[in-house]
Amino acid sequence: MFPWRLFSACAVLILLSGCDIPNAEIRGTITYEKVPHSSISHGLEYTKSFDVPVRGVEVQLIEDGSVIATDITDSQGQYKFIKKMDTFVKIRVRAELVNETGDSDSNEWNVRVVDNTNDKALYTLETDVFEVKRESMSIDLHAASGWQEGQGYTSVRAAAPFHILDKVNDIFVKLDAIGDVQLPALVINWSPNNIPQFGDVTTGEIGTSYYTNGQIFLLGAEDIDTDEYDQHVIIHEWGHFFEDSIARSDSIGGPHAGGDHLDIRVAFGEGFGNAWSAMITDQPTYQDSFDQDQATGFSIEIEDNDVINPGWFSEGSVQSLLYDIYDEASDGQDFINLGLEPIVDILTGPQKETDALTSIFTFMTFLKNENPSFENDFNNLLEAQNITADVDIWGSNAQNDGSLPEALPIYLELNPADVIRVCTSTSQGADGNKLANHRFLKLNVPSDGSYTLTLTPSRDNDIDGYILSKGTEVAKNEEPGIEPAVITANLTQGVSIADVIGYNAEGTSVAATCFDAAFQMN
Repeated sequence: MFPWRLFSACAVLILLSGCDIPNAEIRGTITYEKVPHSSISHGLEYTKSFDVPVRGVEVQLIEDGSVIATDITDSQGQYKFIKKMDTFVKIRVRAELVNETGDSDSNEWNVRVVDNTNDKALYTLETDVFEVKRESMSIDLHAASGWQEGQGYTSVRAAAPFHILDKVNDIFVKLDAIGDVQLPALVINWSPNNIPQFGDVTTGEIGTSYYTNGQIFLLGAEDIDTDEYDQHVIIHEWGHFFEDSIARSDSIGGPHAGGDHLDIRVAFGEGFGNAWSAMITDQPTYQDSFDQDQATGFSIEIEDNDVINPGWFSEGSVQSLLYDIYDEASDGQDFINLGLEPIVDILTGPQKETDALTSIFTFMTFLKNENPSFENDFNNLLEAQNITADVDIWGSNAQNDGSLPEALPIYLELNPADVIRVCTSTSQGADGNKLANHRFLKLNVPSDGSYTLTLTPSRDNDIDGYILSKGTEVAKNEEPGIEPAVITANLTQGVSIADVIGYNAEGTSVAATCFDAAFQMN
């Protein structure tokens, strides 16, 4: 018989009656370090940073390199696992928000924050391997900013991807409160290597923070321009994703700033992005940090009704209008408090199917139709921004030409067999997205069939033309040279839009030009 001293108490019990290793509860809180903005300089204030829960992310329990259990953090950043004692595990937190239920009645999303300079590796936060040796264990994880006062970033900027994700989570919380929203997957690319230089995005040369084709790219260049803590920038770019994925945006993008006279599509898209960031945060002061120690910045007062160069071509006018429609504050002409839902309904409903290009005119026309009791209030808001209150989707009655006669009418009517004279302009800039760089022709199509649009320049200019149906390109001519641009397309009865822009003879820069537009059925 073996000496009793060779056996543990549990071993004796196993011999006698069978003994299971007891379970342990592993729980904890996941947090990240948030760095706020100064209300004076609008730069970052690292000395005032504080801890914030990481909400809605997947936490993994890993044993021997395999994921054996998962949990989702709650609104307090808390998670919980049950695991056998006397085992060795680690905890990993993934920088992604996933809610894919397969239920059409539930909101769905899938957002990942990755490093575009490291093969799009997903950012994670994890512990070392530890032994489960108590029946109750508390394992907290914290993502620090990596900032050392007086020295800059001296360690991994672990908090950055989780702050980015947390701002997206703010959007989902608001959308969840107003109804059913099904969103496709989104990848957010952030890296400390992301610099304001255009080139190879896999090395960080992203140029600026922007959205394109299901991906957001965010700057991270220390002492130059970082956007990971600029919540308005993050949410603004997400707004472009929203427009592109489940609403509609006809914006052509490009450089823009307050006071610019913009292409009608760009004015609405950028004004919406700014207003959206204020709606989600309920903070109408848009802040963007940059420069040495990220200590400098600029701000935009979204709610400010005193806009430089107001009008339908102004992103400032658009953002002011949209935020006034949303918010509770009564200021100036603003006595409306519709909240987020009516705005989302218009963007994902009638504006998505409009024949006209997306603009403040399409949005306000549909908003008036859906909310007739507020028509007088809407009119007051429009007139305060020097926008004609008697709107239709075409802006037919627009009077404000931004001191640029070529800007009106916004759409020129063109019927089969007609020939009309059209001029573009570069008086407000030649970036390709400024007022009257493009001119729009409203092609009235009497019946289904094949049609040809001929654009003949009157001087040595290159002409590019595009035919659009509900914002979707159906035909184009971008051939270089000074010959007439001929575009043939099968069109359906109703209205299509021609978008025309002029270039110099070499086709290398935007140029003001005049041309004859002829439209005929083949």
